[in-house]
Amino acid sequence: MSLHVSMVETCMDMLQYVRINTPDMSEDRVVVMLVGASIFNSMASAFKLMLGGYYQSSGLQIRYIMESGWLLDYLRTDPELVQKWKTTPEDKRQKVFGPSFIRDELDKRDGFTEKKRAAHYKRLCVLCGHPTFAGFAMLRPEPNADAHMGPFLVPSLLEQCIQELVMVSITAWQALMQFFPPKKLPDFRARIAYIEKQNTWFNVVYGKPHDTAAVDQLKRLIERLESVVTAQQR
Repeated sequence: MSLHVSMVETCMDMLQYVRINTPDMSEDRVVVMLVGASIFNSMASAFKLMLGGYYQSSGLQIRYIMESGWLLDYLRTDPELVQKWKTTPEDKRQKVFGPSFIRDELDKRDGFTEKKRAAHYKRLCVLCGHPTFAGFAMLRPEPNADAHMGPFLVPSLLEQCIQELVMVSITAWQALMQFFPPKKLPDFRARIAYIEKQNTWFNVVYGKPHDTAAVDQLKRLIERLESVVTAQQR
């Protein structure tokens, strides 16, 4: 759980890094970063709510992060989509940018046929996003206990919320970072630090570390560039 929490914090750090280290953003990037700002706030809100014992409310924030991450993932498929999303009237938005439409488009793009995105979204809707009887499970300290008004501590619900939060946080950040490729040495250092942290998380959670050959090569290149810069400064 500590590693999950640290991974969420790292995603938030990267969102903040991009915000304060990308001067002269284009209009499209400003729009994307506004989505990123809302994702950052929802990450913080979800974490604060779950630690405060409000698991259902935390899940609502988690669903928002998930939906926003998929939106960004879809917007990056076509440079014109950002402005189209910005200017689409609300009465037409659901048709051309609704969650169901975006999930289907992403599944088509990725060749996914099992509809796992839809199942994940529906699970959070049922438990946290809509008033359903099944959702009252998020209000019970124990499966057959009465629902509780106000905060309460249930380790299993806390753990499940953290697991959901880390997955959607990684997905959202990975979608947003495609709009902000690294350009300067500090950008590459920050991106490498993130990738190494993600690889550690992936190895612990799934037991399958990513191939680090490309990252190792990039680190060696950065070291050579830094040595050149140092020599020039002397």
